Amino acid sequence: MAADNLLNIALLTDCLNNLQAGAEKQIFELSRGLVKQGFKVTIISLECGGSAPKDIIEKAGCKLEIFPVKKIYSPAGILKGIKFKEYLQKEKINILLTYHFSSDIWGPFFARMAGVKIVISNRRDMGFWRGPHHIMAYMLINHWVDKIIVVANSVKKMVFDSEHVAEDKIMVIHNGVELPQDDIDVQGINDLKCLPEVNSSDIIIMHVANLKPIKGHTYLISALAKIVPVQPNVKLILVGEDRTDINIHKQVIDLGIEEHVIFLGRRDNVSALLRMADICVMPSLSEGMSNAILEYMAAGKPVIATDVGGNSELVEHNKTGLLIEKENITQLKDAILFLINHPDKRIEMGKAGYLKALREFSMQKMISKYIDLFNSYIS
Repeated sequence: MAADNLLNIALLTDCLNNLQAGAEKQIFELSRGLVKQGFKVTIISLECGGSAPKDIIEKAGCKLEIFPVKKIYSPAGILKGIKFKEYLQKEKINILLTYHFSSDIWGPFFARMAGVKIVISNRRDMGFWRGPHHIMAYMLINHWVDKIIVVANSVKKMVFDSEHVAEDKIMVIHNGVELPQDDIDVQGINDLKCLPEVNSSDIIIMHVANLKPIKGHTYLISALAKIVPVQPNVKLILVGEDRTDINIHKQVIDLGIEEHVIFLGRRDNVSALLRMADICVMPSLSEGMSNAILEYMAAGKPVIATDVGGNSELVEHNKTGLLIEKENITQLKDAILFLINHPDKRIEMGKAGYLKALREFSMQKMISKYIDLFNSYIS
């Protein structure tokens, strides 16, 4: 097969409605980076709402196609799959990358029917949502997949153990993050106070994640309630959509700490907001490779994170931040108080985290690893 033909890549994802966070951000940044390197890239989404920001994607030089599929196993899903196969053939797609469960299962089957030469699947979390039927589906479809990309070594072990895949079929490519071009001045980036609820004397703790149980907000709020009596100038800023059945707002009211918690909802200016933070926290119960932690590091902030999934591959304990047990409110409280009381450690850890991100987790490094993988199939 001619090398030129291999430059036609499609990325298939279950949804693509927020390019500022999660796997969707990584998909968009990878696609944009590949276009800059001369690849022809199409992003394909299975979302039914068609809410993907087409103008932004096309401005980056990528195409966007929507194949609305509610249930991949249904007759409608199969019919849509046949149209997907025909599309891949018509567009002469040679490399398909799939993201999320439905795309991982539905995509490779029809891609092979279409004659796509290279199919690459992704695993981006620790599988906390997976049941036996999910694992069985993966084990069946893995025969049609050339490579499985995982975002952390912990995810690699999970895939190896649960899906019984040959180890050399699994490849770790960490998520990437955009970094300032010049060395960051961590001592001068925490003075931006752009919210009326925040005073210049406040200690700002920030947690960037959609409000859902897996992200551990309830433990952070419980820890905050224990911190407020000894540090009344502390403020917790929560950035993310409310997607939880657990009423976090009620917990805050019941604990009497309403004046210390600010709910910002979904924001597109996370990097600017992070400049306000003194301490950044990720108390998640499960994690693959946290984009939020990468953004904390890129902003030069010290990180407190639970020791789950890929968090320990990002946060070096006592060097770039502090690792704690999940669901451990006391450890979380103590870690926050330690950093509150040691501003010199906050600066030191933030600087070390930024340099680690610069060395190991730049967006360009991630894109280069994908290009090297594609080239390995060309040669």
